[in-house]
Amino acid sequence: MSDKKKEEPQHPGQKIFDNIWLLFLLSLLISTLLYNVWGIIDLLNVPLAPY
Repeated sequence: MSDKKKEEPQHPGQKIFDNIWLLFLLSLLISTLLYNVWGIIDLLNVPLAPY
């Protein structure tokens, strides 16, 4: 008998949580996207200045 474990297939989400750099990049992407979309929506809600 060998002491090697059987490699079970990993869920794609588990690969993200196991890799700290991928998790860091994902958090940067989500926060950047969220703040940019929030800023654009905020700018679109500003009324036009009168002439």
